[in-house]
Amino acid sequence: MVRFMSIDYNYDVQGILERSNYEYEYQTDNINKLIESMDFTIKYLSSELLVAFFRQGMDFGIYGIISKYKPKIEEVNTLLGYPNSDFLNNYIKTAISLEIVYQNDDGTLELNMDKEITIRHPEYDKFMEDYSINYDYMTKLSKYALIGYNHPKIWLNFIKDADIWDIILNTSYMKSCRNVVAKFLNLDNGDHVLDVGCGSRSPEFYASKISPRGWYTGIDISKNLLKMAEIRTKKWNFGNIVLKNIDFHDAIIKNKYDYVICTYTLKYVSSPRIFLKKMMDALCPGGKLFIAEEFFTDLAKDVNVELFEFYNRLNKFFKRYLSKKEILDSLEKMGYDFRYKVLGSGMLVIERV
Repeated sequence: MVRFMSIDYNYDVQGILERSNYEYEYQTDNINKLIESMDFTIKYLSSELLVAFFRQGMDFGIYGIISKYKPKIEEVNTLLGYPNSDFLNNYIKTAISLEIVYQNDDGTLELNMDKEITIRHPEYDKFMEDYSINYDYMTKLSKYALIGYNHPKIWLNFIKDADIWDIILNTSYMKSCRNVVAKFLNLDNGDHVLDVGCGSRSPEFYASKISPRGWYTGIDISKNLLKMAEIRTKKWNFGNIVLKNIDFHDAIIKNKYDYVICTYTLKYVSSPRIFLKKMMDALCPGGKLFIAEEFFTDLAKDVNVELFEFYNRLNKFFKRYLSKKEILDSLEKMGYDFRYKVLGSGMLVIERV
């Protein structure tokens, strides 16, 4: 079953910052092992989410109503009476895509009584279980979405709820991603790095790899996440670090960088094409763009993409997950010459040539 870690939202943030250490656990020279563990974690979370999603359908009364009345989608909430019909409709459409519910030719709904949902123990040597806090938290909040997506209990805003995101960004999954990036790109003293959607944890880590002669620029829309990052980087006196509180859509990049890093950011972007163009234009010839997401939709084997999208919609910034093909096709249409390498199910390294 899914484990839920209780969180004290009134904790001492400064205390957490003081315990920070940029020499993270899960460091290994075998980045393939890290990538394998990260992919396994997402696949297992997909199974956990399916169990939680199914249970919520019963708890919310949705399956009972469908079983009794065989209503059409728009009729379900007339029978249930929840304030947020959009959330309820999204739930039903997701249940249809997962074949938990059938939609007949006449639009009526009925349950798939043959659907079996099981969950097994994970391979614990691969499963980064602390990352489940992210989606465990989302599933707990979804009951408030029945009232409204803007319900004050839904704390998933980068700007207002930076302390929550700081915890998520410090999970073993996120730490492992940063280690993969650093090792694959072979970040070293003197490199120039642009980090798009840097958050509160990456600046400290990447700056430690390229200091003292390197240059790090981190961009994020959350002023509070950048404040946490500033406290951490100042403590180590790295030097050449610039943190900018700006939407990358509006950023003007004047410098050229050896590496551009964009991790777990594109799914929140309204115009991926603008992001991709600006990131590619920021690269020196031969420079590399490292993109990471939990998965790309065309590589997401044994992952219920619909479930991840359903729960991520609780974050008002979420747009959608992208495919690897969509990213590469966009770059080709914009006329860039490049080579690329895929790492696992959710990492793409693009070299500008």
